[in-house]
This record gives sequence, C-alpha cells and structure tokens, in this order.
Amino acid sequence: MARAARIILYVLIGLFVLLAVAVFAVTRLIDPNDFKPQITALADEHAGITLDIQGDLGWTFWPSLGVSIGRTEARIGDDEELFAALDEARVGVAVWPLLFRRVEMDAITLSGVDLNLIETEDGGNWERIAATETAPEDDVTVTSPEEADEATALDIPVKIPLISLSDSRLRYRNTVDGTDITVEHLNVRAQDVQLDQPFPVTASLRYQDQDDMRIDLRVDTVVGLDLDNEIYTLDPLRLDTSIGGLTANPIQIRIDQRLEAAMGEGRISIREMVLNAAGITTTGEIEITGLNDDAMQLRGQLDTEPFAANTALRNIGEAPIETSDSNALRRIGFSGTLSGPANSVMLDPMTITLDDSTITGKAGITSLDSMAMMFDLALDRIALDGYLPPSADEPVPESESAAAAPLSEEPILPLEALRELNLDGKLSIGQLAVMGLDARDVRVAVNATEGLLRMTRAEGKTLEGSFKADAQLDARTDNPTMAFNSTVTTLQVNPIIQMLLGDDLLLGLFDMNAAFTTSGNSEKAIFENARGGMDLGLTDATVRGVNLHGALTSGLNDMLGNYQALANFMPGVEDGRLPRELREDTEILDLDSRITLEDMIATVERLDAQLDRGASVKGNGWLNIHNSDFDLTLRMKAPEISSQPRISEREWPLRCAGNLAGSPARWCLPSSQAFRDAGRELVARLASDQLGVDRERIDAERDRAEERVREERDRAEDQVRDRAREQLDRLRR
Repeated sequence: MARAARIILYVLIGLFVLLAVAVFAVTRLIDPNDFKPQITALADEHAGITLDIQGDLGWTFWPSLGVSIGRTEARIGDDEELFAALDEARVGVAVWPLLFRRVEMDAITLSGVDLNLIETEDGGNWERIAATETAPEDDVTVTSPEEADEATALDIPVKIPLISLSDSRLRYRNTVDGTDITVEHLNVRAQDVQLDQPFPVTASLRYQDQDDMRIDLRVDTVVGLDLDNEIYTLDPLRLDTSIGGLTANPIQIRIDQRLEAAMGEGRISIREMVLNAAGITTTGEIEITGLNDDAMQLRGQLDTEPFAANTALRNIGEAPIETSDSNALRRIGFSGTLSGPANSVMLDPMTITLDDSTITGKAGITSLDSMAMMFDLALDRIALDGYLPPSADEPVPESESAAAAPLSEEPILPLEALRELNLDGKLSIGQLAVMGLDARDVRVAVNATEGLLRMTRAEGKTLEGSFKADAQLDARTDNPTMAFNSTVTTLQVNPIIQMLLGDDLLLGLFDMNAAFTTSGNSEKAIFENARGGMDLGLTDATVRGVNLHGALTSGLNDMLGNYQALANFMPGVEDGRLPRELREDTEILDLDSRITLEDMIATVERLDAQLDRGASVKGNGWLNIHNSDFDLTLRMKAPEISSQPRISEREWPLRCAGNLAGSPARWCLPSSQAFRDAGRELVARLASDQLGVDRERIDAERDRAEERVREERDRAEDQVRDRAREQLDRLRR
C-alpha cells in the first residue's frame, strides 16, 4: 500500500512538473506581442475600430496564470479623436487550484479607462461600431443530453479576490443641445466576488456638466446576488455625496439604507433609510412594485425631523432668510405616507408643520405619463406678516408727483413651463393674517392644462365682509392673456388703503364689482394693455386730511370778499366771512362710482356721494395707475349754507388733484375764478329776484286800494239810497 501511494505521489509530482514546464515554455517562449497585428486586424474587421496597442502584452506564471496589457487606444474608423483607451489591464487564474479542478480567479484590474461618447444630429459615435458577426445557423452545435449532464457535473465555483477599476473617465457630449457631461476619478473596488455569498464593494466618482455642477459620490455597500431568483441586495448601502455649483458651499448628503431588488417580481424595497442633507434628516421605508408590467406603485412612509431653515442655509453657505418675526422658520417638519394607484406618486395623508401652523391633506403626481399633479390641502392658521422681510423703517418723502420707475420689458412668465403644467389643486385656510389683514375660511381652487391656467375659486371672509374672485391666464401663445373678476361685499377699507398707500387716508365700508383683462409677458405690456372697469361703493366713510366743506368755505369766502351783498343770504357770516372750517376730514354717508381702466389711466366716469350736513358731491376725473397722479373735478351742493334756493341748490366747483403720495391737505381746492364768476351771477340773479318782489308788492297794494275804493263807493251808494227812501216815505205821509 505504501509503495502504491508513493507511485501515485510521484505521478502527481511528474504531472505537476510537466504542467509547470509547459506553462513556463508557453509564457517564456511565446511572445504575446507577436499577436498585436492579428488583434488589431480582427478589431478593424469585426468592429470597425482602429486599435493602437502602445504598451506590452505580457504573461504571468506564478502564483497565477494570466495576461496583462499596457496602454491601448481605440478610434472609430479614421477618426483622429480618441473613442476609448486604457492604461493597463490584468487578469489571471490561480495555478495550483487548477490541478484540483477548481477555478480561483486572481485579481482583475483595469486602470486609466477613458471613454468618449459624442452624439450629433447623425447619431452617436458608438452606433458606428460594427455589430459582432454571429455564426451561421448551420454551424450551431447541438449538445446531447449525456454531454450536457457531463458538462454540468463539474460545477466550477468562481471566486475573484479583487475586481478593480481605477482612475477612469467617461465623457458624453451632445452637439445638438450643448450637453457636456464628464465622469472622472471613477474607481470601483469589489473584494471576494462570488455568486453565492455577499461581497463588499466601494466606488467613487466625480460628475461635472456644462453648467459647472459638480457631484462627488462615494458608495460603500455589500452586494448580494441570487441569480436563480433574480434577487439582488445592497445591504447595507451608504452613499456620501457632495453637490457643488448650486450653492455657495457644496451640499453634503449622506444616505444609509438597505436595498433589495427582486427583478423577477418587479419589486424594489428600500428599508431603514436615513437621509441627511444639509443637516436635515429624513427617515423612511419605500417599496416599489409593478415594475415588470408598467404598473409601478409606491408604498411607504417618509418623515423629516423638524429643522430650522436658516441653519440649513448656513450649512450650504447661503444667506439666511430675514423675517420680521425672529422666531419664524425655526421649526419645519414633514410626514407623508406614500400611497395611491399604479403609475402615480401620491402622499396621502401628508402633514407639514411650519412653526405654529399645520398643513394636512394629500398631494402628488396622479399620472407619471402625463405628469398630472394635484393637491388638496388644509392650513389651520398662519400669520404671513411674520415671514415677510423686516420693514426698512425709512421715511417716505412727500411729493406732489411721485417719480415712477420705468416699467420693465423683460419677460416675467415662464411660458414653456406653464404650457407643460398639468395641475388640479385646492387649498383651504382657517385663519390668515397678512399685511394687517385678517381673513378666515379662505378657499382657493386652481387648475392648469396645456397652457391654460384658471383660478376657479378664491373666496373668504375678512374685514367684517367677504370677497370672491376668479382669474385666468392663457399661456398657449407667446402673447399670453389674463382676466380677473372680483366681488367685494362690505369690507373695511382702511386696512387695504394702509396696505396700498401706507397712509391712514380712508375709513368706511366698501363694495366692489370688478372685471379686468390684459395681455403680454412683461411688466410694461401688462400695465399698458390692462382694460376693464369696476363699480365701487362706500358707506359710513371718512376721508382723512381732506375736508370738502373747508374747501367750499374757502371758495365762498373768496366770493364774499368781492360780493359782500351775498352775506345777507348766508347765516353765520361774521365780518363778511364764513367761519373757518375746523375739521380736517370729510364724512361720506354713501358713495357710488363707476371707474374704467385703459392705457394705464383709471377714468372716474361717475361719482355720486352724499355727505354729512345734507351736502352732496358729483364728479369725474382720472388716476394714473403708474405714477399715482390724479385729477378730479367735483360739483358740491351744501344746503346748510343758506336758505336761499339759488345758493343752497347751487353746485359749487371744486378740484382735487395731485399725487397719492403727496399731502391730502393740498389735494382739494376751490377755483377762485369760478367762485368769483358764480358770485357775479348770483348778485345779478338775486337783484333781479328782489326787483320782482317789489313790483309784486306795489301791484298788490294798488289792488287792495282799488278794492277799498270800490268798497267805499258801494257803501256810499247804499247810504244815499237809504236816505232817498226815507225822504220819499216822509213825503208820502
């Protein structure tokens, strides 16, 4: 037995020596560089690629049997520009395990791989590579069942200790749209690669494009391959990313997760995900199904821990958001459940916290094919004033004519983006405070499709009244059109005036029905093309700093200075003048007006107002909505100034003009000449009236005298007849 064992051992040693001699002879006596011409010819013949093998081809013998290749460049056809290249490649198989019918690969290394992809109007350069020739059908070899069993009887386990790709680069350029993407510093390292056991993989790269956006990515994971069941895992998976070019400092992102892709089932699962970006942490679980039948469906949960917005901005080197409330944007959080039908991405339910405000509802993409979006959200309460920039606290200079900045002609609407927008949304707000206005029960509904955007509903209650509005933007052409309609019922006007003019100018309740249209895609065009009109009403109002009674008194006193006789018809005149009006305001009991807009001029076509003390005002005029200049011609009646109808029923001319940024006390003044003319006319008419009264009195006295004469005559005649009768009676006796 011992002798037989020694014989077997000697035979094995002999076989090993023969194998070693054969391998040595092959690797030393055959120079692989002699095959360069044949390799180059085959590449040109079968792929249309010109190979330039600049480095040496070499053999390795121990401890592995392998081959290496040095610098090699490839060009397509006669192109001078490089298509692909590599600096070095090595591959080998361990020699000793081969004796025991085991295949143990040595390291596979690629270094300095360089690939250049160029796409023009004629297509990509890679499309010019000829297809590899296939063997004719007649040459197909049929394996018998016995041969197949024998082939599968030897199950060769493959384990590669190292697969390495280092210092490689890929560039893609598109000469049509200007895309220029470079992926460089590409490194991949996989250890102990095998099909039946997980193995670690690390990778890193840098991405840069034509917009100078840079992404540095590092991946660290353990790969699991179940080829029979088509299940692939990256568990755990860590991605570290640095994105530069978008913000002042690169955005640092880290993602830890466990990923499983069951391609046979059309399913991808992401578990225990923790995403940290710029200091914002989001956790979640996501499962994607239906990948094999074009019915993708998402399920899962996403939660973002509360964060401070300015802290996140500082992390990326951006300036903080300045708000009037220093506590604003300090607590922002999110929680959403991924749900919805196939081919959609929906968050339902969803909750967003913003400091003391909470938004609930649902939102997402209802169709990935059409990218149709929707939202149906409810906001409990929000004070927007706290999120507005701090006030500048700079005094606004008063002037009679505000210097209006020129209107910009730059495009302001992203028409292409609006045409692609497919949206259906609703928003309700329980309580809303903004710029001194408090609103409640606000409801807004919007929709957009194929460039037609509509606000079909905007209503709410505010300032002791209510409002309703709708609007439309038609962006289907390069000259977009807009329309706006609004109805306001019994709103307090003072907060709105303060918001628009920054002045406590007007108090009261107002009603409005307005309809406006415009067109264009610049500030200048929108202002110049605005058309429309509104009916505006005021009740129980006060105009502060403007006293129409005072302006009327000033005009009347100027008139009395020239026509003192008129003072006899005006009670309360002292020293030939009416007492100065001490009040600085005008009280309006009721006002009704019609205003139209065209060519940036708001024309007051009709103005009828009832003032206190029985006064009334009618008028018309205009307002320049660009520079806020205005001019109103008024006609005022003031019955209290006289019991003489020619004075109390007269319409006295007043003019209110200036700029809304100026002093209200200077706006409304009487026309001195107009009042003098009115005084001259009144004196003439009143004198004529007086003469008419005297003539009537004389005629009346004459009539009375004639009547008395007739009465005396009749009485005398009666007395004469009575005496005559008495004398006749005496004579008869």
